[in-house]
Amino acid sequence: MANADFSRQQNRPTGGFDASSYRAAAPAEEEVRLTPFQQKLADLEKALPAALSRQAVAAALSIVVMLGCFVGFGGAKLRAKYDTVKNGFTTGVAADSGYTLNEELTTRLNTAANIITTASNTLGADSAEVQTAQAALDSFSACLGAVQSDGKIHAPDSLSVYTGGRMHMLYQSNETLGTAIGQLYAKLQEQAADPMKMGAVQGQYSQFNSAQTIISNLHYNDAVQSYQKDVGGFPASVLGKLFGIQEVELFA
Repeated sequence: MANADFSRQQNRPTGGFDASSYRAAAPAEEEVRLTPFQQKLADLEKALPAALSRQAVAAALSIVVMLGCFVGFGGAKLRAKYDTVKNGFTTGVAADSGYTLNEELTTRLNTAANIITTASNTLGADSAEVQTAQAALDSFSACLGAVQSDGKIHAPDSLSVYTGGRMHMLYQSNETLGTAIGQLYAKLQEQAADPMKMGAVQGQYSQFNSAQTIISNLHYNDAVQSYQKDVGGFPASVLGKLFGIQEVELFA
């Protein structure tokens, strides 16, 4: 039997991989070290049954949904209340039986203009009382227009004498107009043959004052104060900021 040459076979690797086939093992990820408190929480989480863990997730989702509904419905309710009170200037308050602040102020505007026209024809356009009343009427008209247009019409620089928001400026200008028209009417009475019988201008002056009496008895400010009380606390104040709801001004 011939001797077999095993020299080549002995130099071959016995397995299917040689040393070059092996790659270095990937370094182990750095261990995250937990604080003792975090470790306790992790142990408690592991100890929870799977069913209980699912219940916790479901409860969390329910809370999120409930909060979403609360914000949505609460914000919508707050917006509706805001719109009702804000629109009370033009639509009125239920307790006022159809009288509105906007309508009575407009009556003041129109009757004052009629009185000034009569006084200008009687006393002359250069009369001090006529000029004072006309300036007061111009300021009042600008303030009323700014409120009626919700700020789209800006009050002129001549109204810098008035301070505060648009409603407060309107209130101040109405007071100034009342004083100026009162002085003008008194001047007309001085020129009249009978101060108690002054024809059409007397009727205009009566309507001018009647409108102010109605304004003084309206419940607009009561509605605004009630609204401010409702939205002043938590969570209404937070919802108001989220929905961009602004404060409603008093006519004062």
